[in-house]
Amino acid sequence: MSVVLVADDEPAVLDALSQVVEDLGHQVVRAHDGREALQLARTQKPNLVVTDHMMPRLSGLDLVRQLREDDHLRDVPVLLLSAALPLGTSSEARAFLPKPFELSDFEQLVERLLAESTGGQGPRPPPEPPATPDERLYWLTHQVASPLALMRSRLELLQHGTDLSNLDAVRKQLGELERAVDELDRLVHKVTPPRH
Repeated sequence: MSVVLVADDEPAVLDALSQVVEDLGHQVVRAHDGREALQLARTQKPNLVVTDHMMPRLSGLDLVRQLREDDHLRDVPVLLLSAALPLGTSSEARAFLPKPFELSDFEQLVERLLAESTGGQGPRPPPEPPATPDERLYWLTHQVASPLALMRSRLELLQHGTDLSNLDAVRKQLGELERAVDELDRLVHKVTPPRH
């Protein structure tokens, strides 16, 4: 499982893109503006950054430039999404997708960029929690956000959107809930010191 940072200031778009990435089997870290995306990239060390261009506090293009200036993040591929920039405007981003776009095109680009970034060697392990208590709390908060969002969306689907007579769909939703619970359990054990 790869770690994908998705940044967009429109909650509905952020949810939709994050859901697509989660459905592909990857962990999502969500950012609501460019500055938050930069901070999360520094703490989470994602395998891929997906960012909208038009965002408050730091545009997507400025985010790409900031990532390229960071020794630890300069090689992380970035998929830049924009309705305002013409195709080919940003050579700094690894890939560009003009809005509006088909979700199937987005899926293919995400998978291709992740395959290229891992060099066929599989995803990098998730980042270790920081040492200081305050940084650990911030790290844990953002690590827990994605599994919780997945659990919430799957529960809503089971309650309102899934045909309960379709057992395969129900099993799929329950399997995803189980994986999210396992991820939360793993995170809690990772930051909780063992008791003696």
